[in-house]
Amino acid sequence: PADPPGRRTAYLPLPEPGERVTVRYRFSTVRGGEERFSPTYEVEVPSDDAIADLYRIPEEGTGNLPPAPGRGHFRTILPLGVGERAFGPFRYGFGAMRKKPSPALCRATVDAGNGPAPVIEAPEALAVLKNRPMPYFLYHLSADGKLRADKIACARIAFTDPGGKVVSARIVWGDPAWRATNLSLMEARGYASGPGAAADEFFTADRAAFLADREAALSFLPVPRVFEAFVFGPSGSGVEYCFQTVARRPDGGFGVRWRNREGGGNWRVTL
Repeated sequence: PADPPGRRTAYLPLPEPGERVTVRYRFSTVRGGEERFSPTYEVEVPSDDAIADLYRIPEEGTGNLPPAPGRGHFRTILPLGVGERAFGPFRYGFGAMRKKPSPALCRATVDAGNGPAPVIEAPEALAVLKNRPMPYFLYHLSADGKLRADKIACARIAFTDPGGKVVSARIVWGDPAWRATNLSLMEARGYASGPGAAADEFFTADRAAFLADREAALSFLPVPRVFEAFVFGPSGSGVEYCFQTVARRPDGGFGVRWRNREGGGNWRVTL
């Protein structure tokens, strides 16, 4: 809200490089049922052009545990304990369910200032069993020195396309206050890996070719089609979500629209 009208700000989490790296990015906007993509931009990090916008999260040793192969990170608000203040630096880290709790697992530090609780990045999973992300613990230490643990859980969310017109489905989700927002691409149930995979959508250089491959691959799946993705967060917390879909229009083009709960508002699930 403090930004000038028409301006939006996004944060890109990057590993701290030992040397300069090139970061490439672009934007997409949806308006009037159409999706438009910006040109690809690039910036050197670190550099004079980027230095004013860099925010460092110090990590000790080898850093926090990485996600399981094939899984990424999600944004979440650091959950505070009863009576715990959102003030000053917090150390945080992750550990498997069978791992003995230890402050040594908290290898990253984020400063909450005078509040509110900071938004952090956490792995979707440290391990996967039968294609389902397994729960793990998020640990943190605040100024009182107490080690606190929160189990990170997930929920599988499905979107059903009864007419078989949807080519791409995305789920936008986050905490009820929408301070920690995430966008996940949803894959069709029964999709076999190959050209047109949902995960490739925002990285393709030829969008028309991608949509053609995607539509061809989905044509082998029965209707109604079900698209799925996981949402993540501390066990017991609430997640709000809605959908964004790209679907074939009667005129042969593609239309993009938001899908909210009937009557308005978002859906909600408790983890």
